Amino acid sequence: MSLDTRRQPRLIRFARGREVAPIITLGRLLPTLLPTLLAVLLAASAGGCTAGPPAGPSPPRLRLEASITQYRFDEGTRNLKAGVSNDGTGDIRVTRATILWAPLAFPVVRLPEETIRPGQTAAFVITYGAPRCAGSPATAPVLVATVNGQTRRLPLHVDDPGLLVRLHAKACAEQRLATVAGVHLRVATRTEEIDGEEYLPADIVLRHRPGATGRVRIVDLSGSVLIQLLPRGGRGALPGELGPGSASTAFPVLFGSAHRCDAHALGQSSQTFLMSAFVRLGDRPPLRVVLPLSTRERDRLMGVIHRDCDGGR
Repeated sequence: MSLDTRRQPRLIRFARGREVAPIITLGRLLPTLLPTLLAVLLAASAGGCTAGPPAGPSPPRLRLEASITQYRFDEGTRNLKAGVSNDGTGDIRVTRATILWAPLAFPVVRLPEETIRPGQTAAFVITYGAPRCAGSPATAPVLVATVNGQTRRLPLHVDDPGLLVRLHAKACAEQRLATVAGVHLRVATRTEEIDGEEYLPADIVLRHRPGATGRVRIVDLSGSVLIQLLPRGGRGALPGELGPGSASTAFPVLFGSAHRCDAHALGQSSQTFLMSAFVRLGDRPPLRVVLPLSTRERDRLMGVIHRDCDGGR
């Protein structure tokens, strides 16, 4: 017996006269159940996408930048200021660092084991050593540092792009001069009054190395904001020369006040004692030679400045 699903349900009579409700087929149930089944499936699918524990925090990002510069008050010296900056999201520790660049030798610098937080820099002073003067600088410098116990090679950002090339050229010129002659400053222990002004006399001594005969000349002098460095015989006394047949010569100079007595000059001078002679070896370009002063010599010069600015008191 078949059921006609296109009509209204009717009673079905079985044997013995009993009447029961008609059997509902799948064809009649499907339209009723389909929306419910779809809802259950969608809920299960959505629940499967969100199941599981929440994601944990991402690990700290390591990002480092290496840089090097030379401050104005270090000009004329071999001191440079380098650093490793923490541009990442976690703390770091920098314990050792050096610079690799073929034309100049650099030492390994040990740094204190301090925590460098994001945005901070592990800064240190590094002094370059002997130059390698054969060939020309071609390779890019890198900073090699131990960061969190691991060795890192970092491209080196140089604030002044020509800085290292200039320092290399200067170091090679110093090396050439040193093989021919020494340059030494000899300062008097007492000041003198010349034309109504107080000066501290000195000599720049040029001395040939044993067996060397190259011509060496002092072609210019340079003082600072507060201190004049002048040829004792006036500008006409330049150049002072060490000829091929001489073992040594002394070129007389005078240190005196530059008469800068304003508060800005007295309080802000950063290179007060950076005294220089410009020395030419043969026909090569002049080389700036820094003339170091001892603590006692600096004290004598400060006395000259103070007496000049205080009106001789």
